Amino acid sequence: MEISNDLRDRSLGILNEFLRLESVSAGNSCINETASYLKDLLNDLGINSEIRRSTGNPVVIGRIDSRSRRIIIYNHYDVQPADPLDEWKTDPFNPMMIGKRLYARDVSDNKGTLIARLIGIYQALKDKIPVSTTFLYEGEEEIGSPNLENFIKSNKNIINGDSLIMEGGTLMGSRPVISLGVKGLLYIELSYEIGSSDVHSSMAPVVENPAMEIIKAISALSDGTDITIPGFYKDIRNLTEDEINIIKEYPVDMENIKRSLGVDNLKKEGSYEYAMSLFTEPTFNIDGFSSGYSSKGSKTIIPKRAVAKIDMGLVPDQDPNSIYRNILYKLDSVHFKGTVKMLGAEYPVRTSPDGDLSRAMIESAETVYKIRPVIIINSPGTQPMGLFTRYLKIKDAVSAIGVGDEHSRAHAPNESIDIDNFFLAIKHTYEFIKMYYH
Repeated sequence: MEISNDLRDRSLGILNEFLRLESVSAGNSCINETASYLKDLLNDLGINSEIRRSTGNPVVIGRIDSRSRRIIIYNHYDVQPADPLDEWKTDPFNPMMIGKRLYARDVSDNKGTLIARLIGIYQALKDKIPVSTTFLYEGEEEIGSPNLENFIKSNKNIINGDSLIMEGGTLMGSRPVISLGVKGLLYIELSYEIGSSDVHSSMAPVVENPAMEIIKAISALSDGTDITIPGFYKDIRNLTEDEINIIKEYPVDMENIKRSLGVDNLKKEGSYEYAMSLFTEPTFNIDGFSSGYSSKGSKTIIPKRAVAKIDMGLVPDQDPNSIYRNILYKLDSVHFKGTVKMLGAEYPVRTSPDGDLSRAMIESAETVYKIRPVIIINSPGTQPMGLFTRYLKIKDAVSAIGVGDEHSRAHAPNESIDIDNFFLAIKHTYEFIKMYYH
């Protein structure tokens, strides 16, 4: 596919219009206006569209119906706040080109990707390539997608499909990254309270210490090396030979990773061991622990309350709800008298690299970028991919085709993209559609 000057100007004009809309979900700013803009844009491009109201912000749905094999394309139109404004060198909602980089809030995550994908499919339609696609544009991703699960469950007949392309997709240097899935998540909070006020530490022989009770509870779930929740590891899917080979190919620069993370050491020092652990090991991570006195000097107290927040990264085919039930069982068995809350749960997803979706995505990337893409068997982080695969029974899902790179600063001041990556993403979308529907 060659991008004509007319298409180049039109797609960049659309992107700039879209970026000017201050669709900050955290403050509900400009949300309805942005949803209406997307609906009108889809209609202008010949794609039937509607706005579906949910409990929260509106969801924009677009549909192209031409053949049986249907792709769902998920993006979000809401953005992070632009604060701190004084650290921006441009107006975050007035896109500006400096050199070859376009600066604006959400140009990388996620509006640039949304428009690139849309224009690529629009061009495929113009060239009479048969496409069957459902576009789902959410307005609450940046606040944790609190209503997406109910929306999907309530609208299965509208957003059904055979495969899924999630948001995401970045570049590692000049190589596009294709993720064949995501880790899942279980997020819990442990709390323990003894009364309405702190108690003098002289009463330690006869009064329970909430901090110690939380520490004992955590120790019952993990010994710092192994996770000791009953049945935690039993459902983990074995890796295939192809997946092991993909992990071996993952590019690792240990010194650069340490520099970028700002750490002196990593748990794994070998490249293969690092990649294998990052993508395939489930995790038990203490995000925060709050209790007692931690200011200057000393204060002899038994704190009245202690709270710990813990996230567990899950791999296929672990079930966050089953694991949560086993946590409750284990803590009951050690007589933990505090409170346990589930704050979040996402199911892990991993798609075969040999499926039609994966092969078309990988081969089209090689065609457009003239280089082998970086393939990962699943992201080390999570996103709500599992909602689609579980409720819509989708077997193939990837996160690919994006515009951001290591300099994009998503969520931070001076977010930007290399404009060439925007046009490459348009081409990638077009070539993917051509190969997938071949």
